[in-house]
Parts: sequence; structure tokens; C-alpha cells
Amino acid sequence: MLGLLGDKKNEEEPQVYAIGDIHGQVRMLRALLSGIPLRDEDTLLFVGDYIDRGEDSKGVIETLVELKKTRKNVVFLRGNHEQMMIDAREDDPENPTSPLLLWLTNGGLTVLQNYGASELPGWREKIPQEHWDFILSTETEYITEAYHFVHAGLPVPGRRWDGESDGLNLKLWIREPFLSSRHNFDNRIVVFGHTPQQTGKPFVDKNKIGIDTGAVFGGPLTAIAVNPKAKGRHRHSYGMYQVAPAS
Repeated sequence: MLGLLGDKKNEEEPQVYAIGDIHGQVRMLRALLSGIPLRDEDTLLFVGDYIDRGEDSKGVIETLVELKKTRKNVVFLRGNHEQMMIDAREDDPENPTSPLLLWLTNGGLTVLQNYGASELPGWREKIPQEHWDFILSTETEYITEAYHFVHAGLPVPGRRWDGESDGLNLKLWIREPFLSSRHNFDNRIVVFGHTPQQTGKPFVDKNKIGIDTGAVFGGPLTAIAVNPKAKGRHRHSYGMYQVAPAS
């Protein structure tokens, strides 16, 4: 049974509600959306990784496309899984080191099944253009006075990231050295996903909050509510909403 858990936060000022990695868990997504107390003046933000591995990636994209049509203040960030799908779209399936194969082995096969693509030839056309348009329109980051929202993390000055040599977008892929960094990222708290927390709770550090709580791996789907203009210690104050997986 799906259920909404966690602490509610009532604030007079507009909030940003940030939702962690969904990975095709459409029932959890819909339950979470129905349970958070969004107002017209609040911003709803998703940190990316809408697709791959879960029960219904197509259903997730359908839900988000409709949400984009009906809600004004909504931000959709891009995750590395959306980027893999975009790269696969332009790829030659005969290439043994192709982006298509990389995507398929990282959950893309479940997406093709969700869209009814039983064979690789013609798989791109099985995905509605409206869904492609949504995926291609996703953004890399969203910045407020107090927070920097991004899928995976930010570069750490003076520290090298191993993925640089592969031409990957750091903000979609990085883990270390970002996760262990104590750097002050322009005096903003970085809110990110990408790295699932096995505790089922957000990862909270001095300079960052990780909100991927492993929904596709049996953990909850998490949203946090923050004041985008928060000052000082109040930047670490947040409301939390979670939907537990079906038992």
C-alpha cells in the first residue's frame, strides 16, 4: 500500500518543493503529488531521472507532460538517464560501444517495453513527439538565493573529476569529489539526486542535501520543501514528504 509519510512544513512564504529521482515509479509519483500541499505561488521542481528501471517510465512522462501543461511554476531538471536516452536517439545501433547500448544496459530496455517497442528498428518512433519534446526541454540546473538545484552535483574547485576525459556533463554524472566536498558553493546549499541513499532519508551535509532515496530500489520517493530565500541556519530547515513503496 502506498502511503504519505514524514514531516509537513507550513510556511507563509513561497516554497520550492523538490522531488527526487523517480525512475519509472509512477504510482509513487502520483501519490506524492496528491499529498504535498502545493499552492499557486510555490515552485515544484524535479531533479531528473524520470525514466529507466521502474514500473512505467511512459506513465511517468505522461504525468509530467500533463503537469507541465497545467502548472505554471514547475521546473524539470535533466538527469543522466534522460541524457543517455537523448544520446541514444541519434546513435547507430551497429556501433558496439554505442550510446544506445549504454542506455539499454542501464534501464533503457524497460523504457522500450513501456512504449511497446519490441524491436530496436523504429524504437524512436514508438515514443510520441510530445514526450521527446519534454525530455529535450529539461534543464541542467535551477538557482535561487539560498539553493542550487542540480541532478548530480557541482564541480569542486581544484579537484579533478574522472568523467572529464569521457566528455560527460559533470552536473548530470558526478559523485566524488562532490559528495565529500566541504566547499562553499557560492554560499548556497546544493540540492541534488543521482546518488541513492540506502537509509531512505535525505543525505544532509553542511553544504548539500541529497534527495534520491532509492524509490526504484525499494526506498521511498521523497520531496523536500525549502524557502528559496532562506538565510543562515534556516537554509538547513526543510519539510519532508515521502511515499513509501507498496508492501
